[in-house]
Amino acid sequence: MRKPTRAVRWLTLSLFGLLTAGCGSADGLARVKGKVTLNGRPLEGAVVDFRPLAPGGAPSAGITDAKGKYKLMFNFNTPGVMPGEHIVSIRTARTFFDDQGNELEREECVPANYNTHTQLKRTVEAGRNTINFDL
Repeated sequence: MRKPTRAVRWLTLSLFGLLTAGCGSADGLARVKGKVTLNGRPLEGAVVDFRPLAPGGAPSAGITDAKGKYKLMFNFNTPGVMPGEHIVSIRTARTFFDDQGNELEREECVPANYNTHTQLKRTVEAGRNTINFDL
């Protein structure tokens, strides 16, 4: 039996965080959308993760589309993010399944200072926010 990869563990923890975030109230969530580019080009398939600096805060995440656009989700059914200051990570490395059910890994193409060693911080205001990232 193979050991879980680092990407599988990260994805599992992220999904758990999104699921457990759904156990609380979604009142007061702000909306965040934006675009991620890498070297001037839209970054497709990147996970954009906002983690509140405030104790007890729940994370929100989104995945970029072919145009690099993302929308943060508080959980699987609820769009939004807790207002306040957040640490942001952006990564492309993850495990996924192809049409035949084979487990594949996507390699990381985003520099570590935007994910494993992120220094990105953004403040989310109440209401609607557009937060773009030019990496």
